[in-house]
Amino acid sequence: MDLLVKTMVAAVVVVAILFAVYYAMQNTLFQHITKDQAVSLITAYLLGAYPNAQVNVTNATISTYAGSWHIIFSIIINATSPCPSYFAYSFDYPQFGFVYRVENTYTKNCTIYGLSPEKPFIISSSPVAITRSYMLNASSIKAFIASYGFRNVTVASNFFNATTINAINYTRIWQVVYSSERANHSVIALLSQLNGNMLVTYNVTR
Repeated sequence: MDLLVKTMVAAVVVVAILFAVYYAMQNTLFQHITKDQAVSLITAYLLGAYPNAQVNVTNATISTYAGSWHIIFSIIINATSPCPSYFAYSFDYPQFGFVYRVENTYTKNCTIYGLSPEKPFIISSSPVAITRSYMLNASSIKAFIASYGFRNVTVASNFFNATTINAINYTRIWQVVYSSERANHSVIALLSQLNGNMLVTYNVTR
């Protein structure tokens, strides 16, 4: 009986030692992960999960979890399509590995999240500007996409604090350009940064 008890006690001690060694090694490994290494590993993971996406670090700080980094990424999928998807993920790495938290969804499925007619809205990013121009259903944009096909249309946008276009002065606008290799012209939409109102659309021959 004494031998059985001693064997059980020894087994418990061995298990406790193994757990202690495991956690000690885990903490040691965590402490040797630099911020750059964490960013690089997560970036590779995101590019594997979303091929051809635009992946950027927006913030990287020491995590509340010892030995880890709290890193926020912005991800843009189909950045040059009429309806890009744009969202933000956060990671506490290596504490939770590649398990992420969705910090925000800005655009998805041709919808801008957080846009409300009752509240002021500022367009602060290219994907939101592009999505907004598509959502407004301007006849020239609809006709252009119908003529050349959604997948054959490429969209780009630029923000201007102040500019002159067609002899008219504008301030704080987004210029959204729709083009296609199959077309001999582009359609351009000008949106106000505040609330994203459509100011004008016009064609430019290529």
